[in-house]
Amino acid sequence: MHDRSNERRLLKRKLMQGISVNIPAPRRIGKTWTIKRLAEDLRDDGWQAVEIDVEGMRTPDEFASDLCKRIEAQVKFRDRFMAHIGQRFENLLGGGWGNKPLDAFGKVEPMVFAETLIASLDESDEETAIIIDEVAYFFLAMAESDQIAAHAFAYKLRALQQRYPSVRWVLTGSIGLEVIARRYGLSGAFVDFETVVLQPFTPPEARSYLRDQAIQAQLNQEFEADDDVLDYMFEELGWLAPYYLKLVANEICPSADSGHERPARATKADVDNAFAKLLSPKRKNGFEVLREHIRKNLPKPDRTIAASILDALSKTPDGEQESTLLAKAKEIEKATDRRQIKDILVVLCNDGLIVKNADRYAFQSGLFRRYWIEYEAS
Repeated sequence: MHDRSNERRLLKRKLMQGISVNIPAPRRIGKTWTIKRLAEDLRDDGWQAVEIDVEGMRTPDEFASDLCKRIEAQVKFRDRFMAHIGQRFENLLGGGWGNKPLDAFGKVEPMVFAETLIASLDESDEETAIIIDEVAYFFLAMAESDQIAAHAFAYKLRALQQRYPSVRWVLTGSIGLEVIARRYGLSGAFVDFETVVLQPFTPPEARSYLRDQAIQAQLNQEFEADDDVLDYMFEELGWLAPYYLKLVANEICPSADSGHERPARATKADVDNAFAKLLSPKRKNGFEVLREHIRKNLPKPDRTIAASILDALSKTPDGEQESTLLAKAKEIEKATDRRQIKDILVVLCNDGLIVKNADRYAFQSGLFRRYWIEYEAS
């Protein structure tokens, strides 16, 4: 139940109908695993699937160069692609560009180079999907450095999407692309993408994941557990992402005498002991990704505000009303407007750190809250 087959079928159906998609999903939820399986599904159906991870890139030059390398790596259609692109570069440069696409890199503008690549894919007989992972990080980094360049690049990609319909696009991001796009005036560039949200596991999916023999074989100690024990773990964990499920499971050491039963059966007390170990100084690094979420997922001006919001929410399991959080944020940054603060709350919710219940925000996970109080709160 945990192989994301329903999500993969939905995504493939969208692409087959000519629809490009945006997949927002928090870090550690299995997004990269899912899109890699999606690429395999597409190739099994005869598609060309070109995968790019743009996290860490900051310029159109880096994007165009990496796109070229990823396309060339697709051995199945390299010869046909080279025939198409060779003629295009011949027409564009009048010869003398070499015999590999990257030989032309630097002789034309990066986006002209990228368009030549995409046009050549569009001319091929196979349907093509370009899957770009962590695109929001790319636009955040570019916009913080040069907002004008980010705007030009985003709208050029939209033009390519419209001009070459045989090439579908899949954009993914660990942060909400819509928040970054609105902040830097890029929203119009992504209006043609349909959003398909990748959610954390449901309890049945989480049980299936933890009982998978391949997952159990990776743990410090294999174990079995009744549904009520696993549900007890899920209630405290709150956010059923594969990374955190495995993090807790890795610390479960069944205490009961299993006799001849193998593997041993875990109890609720064993789950409590696993939580306690994870919050000890020697194990806390497993949750330090929470701080990384703030550092990487938000524009620089928002990071102090986000930390102050989490500080306030950590003080009580019931959290705080939105109006209280807005007031606290305004105390820290006088010039901060309400829209900016609400955007920060949206990012924290999308990332699984907090949840909104009626008019109150609270930590999504009791374990996350305990970690924040112990190691991060001011």
